[in-house]
Amino acid sequence: MTVREPRTEVGRSRPRLGLKIVAIAGATVLAAATAATAATAAQGAAKSKPFCHAGSLTVTVFNFSEIPFKGALAGFRKYCPSVKVSYAIQTTSPTYQTALQTQKLSGNMTDIIETYDSLSPTLEVDGLVRPLNPYLNKKDFYPANYWLSGMSQSYIPPPGSQPKAFVGKQFFVPIEADATVFYVNLKDLAAGHFTISPSAHTSVTASGGTIGNDWTWQQAETVWTALTKGSTSGVCERPDWQAQWNPFIKAEGGNAMGALKPGLNTSAAVAAWQLLIEPEKNGSAVPFATLQKNGDQCDPSFTSGQAAMSIGVRGDLPSLQAALGASAFDVLPIPTISAPKGTVRPTGGGSVGWGISTGAKHVTQALDFLHYFYSPPGYAAAERTYGIVPAVTSIAADPKAVWATLPNNPANNVAYTIAAGSVQAIAPQAPGTVYSNSQTNIPNAIEAVLGGTGLQSAMDNLQKQTVADYAAALIPKPAP
Repeated sequence: MTVREPRTEVGRSRPRLGLKIVAIAGATVLAAATAATAATAAQGAAKSKPFCHAGSLTVTVFNFSEIPFKGALAGFRKYCPSVKVSYAIQTTSPTYQTALQTQKLSGNMTDIIETYDSLSPTLEVDGLVRPLNPYLNKKDFYPANYWLSGMSQSYIPPPGSQPKAFVGKQFFVPIEADATVFYVNLKDLAAGHFTISPSAHTSVTASGGTIGNDWTWQQAETVWTALTKGSTSGVCERPDWQAQWNPFIKAEGGNAMGALKPGLNTSAAVAAWQLLIEPEKNGSAVPFATLQKNGDQCDPSFTSGQAAMSIGVRGDLPSLQAALGASAFDVLPIPTISAPKGTVRPTGGGSVGWGISTGAKHVTQALDFLHYFYSPPGYAAAERTYGIVPAVTSIAADPKAVWATLPNNPANNVAYTIAAGSVQAIAPQAPGTVYSNSQTNIPNAIEAVLGGTGLQSAMDNLQKQTVADYAAALIPKPAP
């Protein structure tokens, strides 16, 4: 089908993978909301243009999504002044789920609510969000394939999920393709006699060479070792659940956290960890203890010069530009590995997404706003922040899209497109404390291995801990 776009033009930043994810926040302060007066007397039924029905709309927005949201909102208010929009800003704290539950009980839920990938199963089973399936592929919304499938999968419970009624239903649509890449300090690269040539075939030795977008994990280890000099490490990795370990396990043919049970001590999981731990063992990576001290973030090591390369996401770009200058670094896609399914690029990633709450009172207006936000003119506000790869397939792939043509983009900006297309996003998992407990248990397992514990033994213990979390989480709840 052909989806008509809003006719007017308009005009995001946030640290995602790079933020310690916990269930979100606090005070529901409904802020700022003005809209110009409605145009016609037939306010509820008539509309003066497509996707613009007079009425009201309330939205819950994470603090890290406020900038792009406000930009898109300004455009929507011009396009559809007959909708009065108010929004609540939520910050990252453990009270977000409780706040939404309280709002549901009081009958005051906002129409649109935001989530991130690993939190969505909990909001789903708590009955806080409704499936979008009745609206997808309809004339008043976009078709399901409008968004990158790797991102949308984070919001679709897979076979085996509980309750069974949720399987295959899509509860949120992703805002961005938060896929991992490697940032590269060009001064360090030049000192090691390496250059980046995106279209060239990678050829490297310990003495230097050319790095192309086709580089392999083994070639990356050669480069990182060569760049490790004095106080500078070759790379800052994040060998944790979301950024690296999960996609490596997928590439090796495993399923780290399935719908009903984890697989953290399988041969696939062990093979994945063996690859990821080598830079820690041979000293070419920033020490894991330093990474944990920095809150599981690589930015401090990269901006301080402690790491010549750093794993990150597009959302890191604005802060790196501010700290280092736009011309001081470039970007490379995640290297490929040889896996059971052939050559694979194990790109980690996640996203935040928007859905319609079970307490929504203004569904038509919610669909109107989301339709505008995800249109090329609406999305432009997010793209102009530098910190986003669009989750919309056509915009992400368009070399002339706003995000791809920003003047201070890294030279190898195509690496982000490669990342968005190859991302192996986190699959939905059991609700409750499975994910949050993993944020402690996985680093503990890593530290145990680096401290001398056998790899299989450490993974067996991690599996045992996670099985217990699944048992506690998989308590049947009624569907909303």
